[in-house]
Amino acid sequence: SGGGADAGKFHLYGPGTVEEGTADANFGGDSDAHLTNTATVSWMEFFADVAAPLFPLTLFAMGCVAVVVPWKKRKGLWTMVSLTVGAPFYEVTFRDGFIGDILTSTVRPLQDLVFTLFFLPLGLRAWWSSAFYTMDAAAIPMERNWLLHTVLLPACTLSPLWWRFLQNLRQCFDAKKRWPYLGNAFKYLMAAEVATFGMFDPSAKTHPLWMACFFVATLYQVWWDVFM
Repeated sequence: SGGGADAGKFHLYGPGTVEEGTADANFGGDSDAHLTNTATVSWMEFFADVAAPLFPLTLFAMGCVAVVVPWKKRKGLWTMVSLTVGAPFYEVTFRDGFIGDILTSTVRPLQDLVFTLFFLPLGLRAWWSSAFYTMDAAAIPMERNWLLHTVLLPACTLSPLWWRFLQNLRQCFDAKKRWPYLGNAFKYLMAAEVATFGMFDPSAKTHPLWMACFFVATLYQVWWDVFM
C-alpha cells in the first residue's frame, strides 16, 4: 500500500511538478531572450550615438582633403580660382569670368561651409560632454559670434559679387571700352548694395525704398542676363 501511496503521489503531483519545471524552463528562455534583446538595443543605441556625429564629420573631413589632395591634380583648380579672386590684377579671360559667375551662385554653400567650420568645435564639445552640454547650448555661442555674423558670412555673400565687379572693371580697362563692361559691373554693384543693407539692417527689408531697390536690381539682372 505504501508503494501505491507513493505512486498516487507521483500521479497527483508528478505532472504538476513536470509542468512547473517546464514553466520555469520557458521563463528562463524568455529571460535570456529579453536580455539578448536589451543588449542588442543597447549596442544599437551606442552605435547610433557614435555614428550620428562621426559619419557627417568623416564625410566633411574627406571632402576637405579631396579638394587639395593630390596637390598636383588640384593645383590647376586653385590656380584658376586665384586668378578670379585676384581680379583686377590679372587679365580676365572667358574662363575667369565663367568661374566668377559660378562663385556668385555658391553664396549659400559658402555660408554653410563657414558655419560648419565654426560649429564643429562647439558641436564636438556638446557630443563629448552631453550630460552637461546640449546641442541647443552649442548654438548659443554661434548666435553671438561677432566674427561669424559681422565679417565671414557677409564676406561669403559680397565677395563673389565684388570679384565679378572688379573683373568687369579690368575688362573695361583692357578693352578701352565702357560698354558693355560698366553696365555689367553696375549689375553686380546693385546686387551687392541691396544685399549689404539687407544683412546689416534686417529692418530695412520692410522699408519701401529697400523693396523698390530690390525690385529694380532684380529686373535689371534679369534683363541683362536675357538680352545682353
